[in-house]
Amino acid sequence: MEEPSLTGFDAAADRYDADEQGNRILEHMRARAYRVLSSAFDPGSRLLELGSGTGTESSRLARERGCSVALVDPSRLLLERARSKVSAAREGGLVGAHVLRASGVAQLIDVYGRGAFDGAFSSFGALNCEPSLEPVARGLAELVKHGGAVVLSIINRWCPAEVAWFALHGQWREAARRWRGPVQAAAYPGGPKDVSTWYSSRREIERDFGAWFRVRHVEALPLLLPPPYLDFLVARVPRVFGLLARFEPMVARRPALRDLGDHVLLRLERR
Repeated sequence: MEEPSLTGFDAAADRYDADEQGNRILEHMRARAYRVLSSAFDPGSRLLELGSGTGTESSRLARERGCSVALVDPSRLLLERARSKVSAAREGGLVGAHVLRASGVAQLIDVYGRGAFDGAFSSFGALNCEPSLEPVARGLAELVKHGGAVVLSIINRWCPAEVAWFALHGQWREAARRWRGPVQAAAYPGGPKDVSTWYSSRREIERDFGAWFRVRHVEALPLLLPPPYLDFLVARVPRVFGLLARFEPMVARRPALRDLGDHVLLRLERR
């Protein structure tokens, strides 16, 4: 069942959490995403996380909501950190940990059985490492019970803030990078670009999941704030960004705007 780790993410494991500390845009994104996660999953839910990273969301759900989580990640080193976090957050919080790409999640049917999970989630672009989301959707349809929730935050194909930033600096190839695929991206700031990355629009995500899941909620994440790698702009005008952060949730769900964020955040329901 186990597959080779992705080199870039193994290399990022030791610095993953440190790189996030103090990034106000990412803190804003995590806070908003966690509100959707906590509303989607009842206390005590049995969950599956695809692309666990270091276990930030899973450990919080275990600690604050009493959830138990099975972790999946292609990086053995990231998975070890996530396993430790979740185990420390709550006794019995860890269901299992698997070195596996998200596209191979159907292999877990033999481990846990069909409909074994109340829900599943994948946060902050973990699924952007997959050239197609249909195998992910098909596997989750077998593992998540009918009526169960799946929450996904996926790096969006359409991000006007990124296009504007690179265009202003004359970096036209970078401005259009999300419209091509795959793009070689870095697993951490300043790292080598050795991770193949595909970008998906909301419509493409809904198409790939639509045979098994219905859409219950969509919002841009973030919409008015720039992508997290531009957090240094926040330090220049913190009051402006503070106002935008407070106003953003009011508009990020509107049909005309929800497709225009750095990520798209969706809550799906198993049919």
